[in-house]
Amino acid sequence: SVLPGRRRTTPVRWNAAPGREASTMASGEDRISALPEDILHHVLRLLPAHEVVRTCLLARRWRGVWRSVPTLRFTGAKGWGSADMFAQFVDHLLHLRCEGDGPPLDSCDFDFDSDGIMLLPAKEWHASNWLWKALPRVRALRLRLRIVDEQEALPLSYMHLFSQHLTRLELVGVSFNNSVADFSGCPALVELSMDTCDVFMKQLLSPSLKHLRIARCYISDRYRILISLPNLVSLELIECHRGRVPLLGSLPRLARAVVVLNEHCADQCSQDQLDSCGAERRDICYGCYYYYGDPAHGPHYDRNDCIFLKGLSEATDLELSADSVVVCLQVLLSYYYVIYVSSFLMQSSYPSSQIVIAL
Repeated sequence: SVLPGRRRTTPVRWNAAPGREASTMASGEDRISALPEDILHHVLRLLPAHEVVRTCLLARRWRGVWRSVPTLRFTGAKGWGSADMFAQFVDHLLHLRCEGDGPPLDSCDFDFDSDGIMLLPAKEWHASNWLWKALPRVRALRLRLRIVDEQEALPLSYMHLFSQHLTRLELVGVSFNNSVADFSGCPALVELSMDTCDVFMKQLLSPSLKHLRIARCYISDRYRILISLPNLVSLELIECHRGRVPLLGSLPRLARAVVVLNEHCADQCSQDQLDSCGAERRDICYGCYYYYGDPAHGPHYDRNDCIFLKGLSEATDLELSADSVVVCLQVLLSYYYVIYVSSFLMQSSYPSSQIVIAL
């Protein structure tokens, strides 16, 4: 059985409508089952996976419909009696839907509450295993874990991702602890979103990625993420916690960028300098000590090159806002960078209505 241990529910009985509808119901005619399969798929794709499977009990017509619904939605272990039963169901269904030669799924959505399956000691293995099974067979993959109180993000095992079909990847509450996040094995991937994640990586690679969003994530305060994506069209960096702004490499196709840096950004000088105070000890100014990389262990960044703004120079629609203590935008006010900023604005050819800089 695909669906073990689910409690039966009392069927809903509708009042008979007058006229032809009442006659139809009285005769026992099943008009819903007579609908075309694509309409049934459209309805079933809105339901959680276990409810979709339950429809096989409705009538003979429904016995195999669930096997061809182009989406899978898993909504957590609540109501299952035990997290182990839920995990068995997910394992079995993914085996049936994602390990054959059928057409790829439009989407697979893992939307979990902070209780249940994700609090098990084996939660890392389950999540990684489910991603491995679903990844080669889906076009859009979402893994979302709601973080509450001091709960840590869900760590994922080190993986090189490979999929010929994946176009969109959305991650919430996930932890990356790899030096390099390499998506080159997903040649169709165009959109990556990370929200409330631990993003401890030194480089992000993807030859196909067009849209990147990093929001409310925790990033290292000792090194920067190198982002050099040849086909990136839009970049959103929204209120990341503690970490430093990325080191932006070549972004030749960048059209739109939105950057919001709050008071938690590590690029700030405790000595109230507009630019780096040049502290040679981290106990004097932690923000400036690591501004150009970890002096002891690297990586080291070129002090004569721009860390952040140069990578945005190709954008035609740019929004920058930051807390007043953040160094990387305060350098706009220092004499050392006046020439560069003037050149930056001239090269970008921004209409005045498309430039927003807030300090």
